[in-house]
Amino acid sequence: MIYKITFITGILYAVTSLVLGHLFDAVDMDFDGDMHIHFFTILPIKPITIIAFITVFGGVGIMCSNKGVRPIFTFLIAIFLAYAIALLVYRFIMIPLYKVQNTSAASQKELIGLDAVVKSSIMERGFGQIAYVKNGNTYYSPAKHVKGEYIEAGTKVFIVDIKDNIYYVEKKNFYYEIEVNI
Repeated sequence: MIYKITFITGILYAVTSLVLGHLFDAVDMDFDGDMHIHFFTILPIKPITIIAFITVFGGVGIMCSNKGVRPIFTFLIAIFLAYAIALLVYRFIMIPLYKVQNTSAASQKELIGLDAVVKSSIMERGFGQIAYVKNGNTYYSPAKHVKGEYIEAGTKVFIVDIKDNIYYVEKKNFYYEIEVNI
């Protein structure tokens, strides 16, 4: 019975996460938290690895029970395989994702003063879109002019400030470029 409960719990968590993730993305709600629990690499405690462990534990337990394997061996096999799968998920999925996230994402302070190009015209007292390059990667972000002026697509700008993930930009003019190049 415990195997069925853990397997169903793991499946329900995965489905619920998928549905709620898409729901919150659709309404643009962002509840990011930076809670990191770091134990030894041998004990990867992250929500995704815990759910992988629970789901595999339940699934393997159900399969072994249906095949007539003794309960103690069923438990040991389920624990071993669940731990192995959780460790593989951590090692080959979570660690690479964290490395990519940490190396490619620039902090907002580093972006102030960075050159950009307007991709979608910035409307007067409205929004547009800019593109900028950081660490060899091109990023697109919503933007406004600092004084609410219209800026045509293709215009070179630089990032002055970032508030609430809105990039405030100013046009690059001839005098500014001369001062920078000197």
